[in-house]
Amino acid sequence: MIATAPTSHRGLTRRLPLAVLALALAAAALSGCLAAPGDTSQIELVSTTTVSGWNYAYYRNRAYPCAISGYQTFLVGTKVGSDPTASRPLWVKMHGGGVGYFDANGIPRPASNKTEESRASLLGRVDDGLIGDVRTDPAGFRVLIVSMCSHDLYGGANTPDQNNPNTLPDGTPITTNGLLATKAAVQFTEDLFPTDDFFLHGGSAGSAGSFHVGWGLEEQGLEPTGIVADSGVFNVLWEQAQTDQALPCARTAEAVAIIPTRLDPDVVDPNNQPDLAVADGRLHAPIMHVWDHGDHNTCGATPMLCPTRSGSPVTMGSADCVHEPLRAAIAAQGPGSRSANMALCVDDPARPEACDRHVPTSSGTLVNTDPAFPADYNAAILAWVDARLLDD
Repeated sequence: MIATAPTSHRGLTRRLPLAVLALALAAAALSGCLAAPGDTSQIELVSTTTVSGWNYAYYRNRAYPCAISGYQTFLVGTKVGSDPTASRPLWVKMHGGGVGYFDANGIPRPASNKTEESRASLLGRVDDGLIGDVRTDPAGFRVLIVSMCSHDLYGGANTPDQNNPNTLPDGTPITTNGLLATKAAVQFTEDLFPTDDFFLHGGSAGSAGSFHVGWGLEEQGLEPTGIVADSGVFNVLWEQAQTDQALPCARTAEAVAIIPTRLDPDVVDPNNQPDLAVADGRLHAPIMHVWDHGDHNTCGATPMLCPTRSGSPVTMGSADCVHEPLRAAIAAQGPGSRSANMALCVDDPARPEACDRHVPTSSGTLVNTDPAFPADYNAAILAWVDARLLDD
């Protein structure tokens, strides 16, 4: 298990709220596997295809089953005509899709993101947003798109899956393994191609997962050059406040009890939340922390009494509140920090609210109207990425 600093440094109260207590109990049940490498020994090439001037190789990793059926998959993309022996940076796309579990009757809640992801599904993650800009960047990126079929916020590490009635072909129980499967995909790709830098780019659930995947890779000696985390962050105080204040984003009691048991103990340990790991220097990789002020996925501008690390709650919108601890931790590093916050106002044309786009980096046509940041926010993020390439 990774080391943690004394509790007094983390702003935790003497009395843990219900959701935090559930997480702490889950963490105490087992020792964590954050630093463990992924298993690449059972990765097999399934197929290849060429799309829009890019070659894509589709792989399956039989070391890591999905929650219901099939196995974790991933897609490695290289530009047609590029030199496979040349050292290039790698862009790792971790898509969203929420987090799930199995209820007491073994029914998946919800049923999505629990079966093997097809090549077509992973190709669909190559949108016209930030990853589109990355593919045309002069740095010559290769891309890696990973699956999330454990539906575990990329947080399982051969972790028992409570109430899961499905089994492997040999009859043994299926475990969650999003953390190890993602690490294995990165390791495999870096072994396949000379790689001088790599970035994790997560959206929604992938954003929440990018912190512990990035930290886990650091712990095994593979520190990301940077993390672009868009619209998702682990914040147990916000989760508890949603319940305490009867707010729309509150989880059911069943979800609060079961979901933490599906994630590695190091991931759900309240002492290891991203803002705390950033504040005390345990998470070293620079972070581009992106969110929309009115993100509908975190209940937008719904006012709430937002708990803070100082212990003095502040009234703010729900979407801003969930990101506030990490925003503050990054801001506290000062103007010389390699990390940055980017709080946007990007309107989703399919919705009536303001600044309500969920995962704004997935769009290449929308604009930001918050004057603190450029209208073309993806270009600004890519400029930050290019600067990180020059850090060493």
